[in-house]
Amino acid sequence: MEANLASPKSVLVVRPLRQQDKFLQLLEQAQIDYQYRPIMRIQPIVQGEPQAEQIKNLILRFAEFDQAIFISANAAELAIAWLDQYWPMLPADMEYFAVGQQTAEILGQYGCQALTPQQQNTEGLLQEMPQLKNLHNKSVIIFRGGAGRTTLGETLENRGASVSYCELYQRIIDPERLLEAKALLPEISCIVAHSGELLQALGNANSSTATLVVPSPRVAEMARNLNYKNIYVAENALPESMFKAVQIALAQSVF
Repeated sequence: MEANLASPKSVLVVRPLRQQDKFLQLLEQAQIDYQYRPIMRIQPIVQGEPQAEQIKNLILRFAEFDQAIFISANAAELAIAWLDQYWPMLPADMEYFAVGQQTAEILGQYGCQALTPQQQNTEGLLQEMPQLKNLHNKSVIIFRGGAGRTTLGETLENRGASVSYCELYQRIIDPERLLEAKALLPEISCIVAHSGELLQALGNANSSTATLVVPSPRVAEMARNLNYKNIYVAENALPESMFKAVQIALAQSVF
């Protein structure tokens, strides 16, 4: 929805554009008015860019790794495209891990059966996966976007692993979209921030009285530091979980 005016119970969604966004579909099916302003875009690293040579070198070495971890759906899609160029048959002994169910489903379509934690975030992966506990003499490749969080890699290194990052894309804040989103804030009832980076781009809550829906306690803590008062934490970042949290937030808000 790209209307200029928000309704009294409008939801603001700011995450990057997706081909099939199930979360937006759920809002539409429930006839919840929403404003979609993707303030961030995903920019893949392409052939010819300096970083592309680094990606190619890691992909050519793929069989040297014991475990592959995919941080996001974008990382999975882009990694598959690279792997498909150089590996007509994937290494047989590789262990695959996905932070979230959507990411695991993308990998599954390519023939990679990835393990996923119940708590679908980095912390869940580290806490729940016995395969990631004792990593002495293990080599791990992490597929992600550039300048991502370092918690996962540092923890795996502390557990004995040799870790390499394959950074496949950049996350770029769109200044025009950001201005549009901020202009809507006074009239919005509920803000949905799927990541801490999106929340930080929106900035301090200031005088906004909107409720905020986030996917994890970590992002909720960031929100409190930005002076958000009414914060609802979804079970995870899956569309169904975020949608359920939005329903609760709207039902309990006073307009």
